[in-house]
Amino acid sequence: MDSRRINDHYQCIASELISERPELEAIRDSDVQIICLSSTHSPKKGDKTVYGQCEKISEKYKWGIPCDFTITVFEPNILGFSEEQIRILLFHELLHVGIEKDRLFIKGHDLEDFKVIIDEFGTSWADV
Repeated sequence: MDSRRINDHYQCIASELISERPELEAIRDSDVQIICLSSTHSPKKGDKTVYGQCEKISEKYKWGIPCDFTITVFEPNILGFSEEQIRILLFHELLHVGIEKDRLFIKGHDLEDFKVIIDEFGTSWADV
């Protein structure tokens, strides 16, 4: 069973990233609410390990989930990650937050949008 809880440490890192990173200016300049969670679940997608996930909260669930997006970090899958790797993971997940005028959405893995991760941290940033 997947147990998720709000994670204040991840929330703090995400807030720092939003205030520091120019790529996250749209989030910084909006009133979008993001909650960071940790999970006991250890998902895989095919043969790849899933470290984190950004999800947009649908209007249907806003009554019980007071935010626009959640970012979930899957704790069993990040065992051995350094603090820097966790920052990179949260930065990567924040890049999925899409904001255009009044429309909120999840951005896919567009190479151009995520080029900053590859250029700055390389393709093997998650290697433990």
